[in-house]
Amino acid sequence: MSSVDRYPLPRDAWYVCAATAQLGETPFAAQIFEQKIMVMRNLDGQVFALQDRCPHRGVALSLGRLEQGQIACAYHGWRFGSDGDCAHIPSLDQARPIPAGIAVRRYPCVEQDGYVWAWMGEGAPEPATPRRIAGFAERSWLQGQLDLACEAMLPIENNLDICHPYFTHPGAHPQYFAVQAQGFRKLRYELKPDDQGLSVHLEGALSPLLRFDLPDRVTVSDGASFVVVLHHTPLSPGRCRQHWLLSREMAAGESSPGVTWTQAEPEIFAQDRRVLESAQLAYDAEGDGFERSIEADAPSLAVRRIVRWAAQGRTAAQRMRVSSRRVIEVRS
Repeated sequence: MSSVDRYPLPRDAWYVCAATAQLGETPFAAQIFEQKIMVMRNLDGQVFALQDRCPHRGVALSLGRLEQGQIACAYHGWRFGSDGDCAHIPSLDQARPIPAGIAVRRYPCVEQDGYVWAWMGEGAPEPATPRRIAGFAERSWLQGQLDLACEAMLPIENNLDICHPYFTHPGAHPQYFAVQAQGFRKLRYELKPDDQGLSVHLEGALSPLLRFDLPDRVTVSDGASFVVVLHHTPLSPGRCRQHWLLSREMAAGESSPGVTWTQAEPEIFAQDRRVLESAQLAYDAEGDGFERSIEADAPSLAVRRIVRWAAQGRTAAQRMRVSSRRVIEVRS
């Protein structure tokens, strides 16, 4: 039995490669779409990202070290600049030039909003930089990540799911306590697609409760102080990495925002892991022909279409022509 990605995310896009907090003085090994990537800073403190494989004998460059602003392979010391070209081969006579074509793939990368982002497309990045995280510089954040044994679309859909929190997150989610106190209520939600993704609003509310942005971002907000920003980086078929940022407005007396990294897995994410990895096993074994959907699944089904169209190369204008607003009525 092998894992599959039923709805692969588009490759011509920016993806989180590493958190800024994860970068130190040594190279950092990352992975996106089965591609091994080495990330580090040069002598000027600028990040660069290269294929994590020396073209000499295949050793991971992330095992090496920075020398004269270049990454030196741990096996034979071949050095590569931030452009990916081989700059030095210690065993080669200094009078002889480095043979043409010795290079590793360079990934365009940007350090922004607490992350290093890598462009995974073949051409020049479009847009030139990743979409900003709204309000990042004005807030204090707790930051972490977790690897999931499921395709990236499963946590994306989960984080846009209106009805699962009471059942999946007992004692950990506001919806659980609301239902405990008031019972299930009939609510109306408005789905608003746009050229970047999809917003889900409580009908009449100005700020979205849930927001999806291509290629992999989900933002959850109460419209006031509470914000969760999640990115879902594909690793390989049936596996992904969820990068998360959790914020509340700065407390009284806090002078400046910042980011605090944690290795801990919050209980609410552990609860999600339990159901998502179980679901992946079913898709691996049976495909998705067993699925039955109802009106409450509209956000997930809409995002599946958006992702599929983006992966097929449809432009934002083409996606918008076949998308429309919709109001759904849900007990939650």
